[in-house]
Amino acid sequence: MSRVEIITGRGERRRWSTEEKARLVAETYEPGAVITHVARRHGVAESCLHLWRKQLGIPGAVVPNELIPVTLNATPVPTPEAPPSPVPSRALITFPDGTRLEVGADYPVSALKALIAAVTGRR
Repeated sequence: MSRVEIITGRGERRRWSTEEKARLVAETYEPGAVITHVARRHGVAESCLHLWRKQLGIPGAVVPNELIPVTLNATPVPTPEAPPSPVPSRALITFPDGTRLEVGADYPVSALKALIAAVTGRR
């Protein structure tokens, strides 16, 4: 016979000390860290980690919503069946460190954001 546990009610709220919050926030800034994974591993709501990151922050850490300087050089590529148009079909993005990224004009914005985050070492 197996054991069955019945839970009634929500129970008490978990209280996180400032030190615990700081440790979890620091873990979210580690290279390759994914906030969702950190939250699940420690049994904390992902929204709490986002809030704590805003509240505590780590000096010198790059916040994912922070803008980074890039240079955009777009050159239209004419095709034989269509006349050249002023709308670029490809975009070349040059990062401050010299890294260059070339993508098609129809590249999905969400995928481009993830690609830029990966190239710059952030998630």
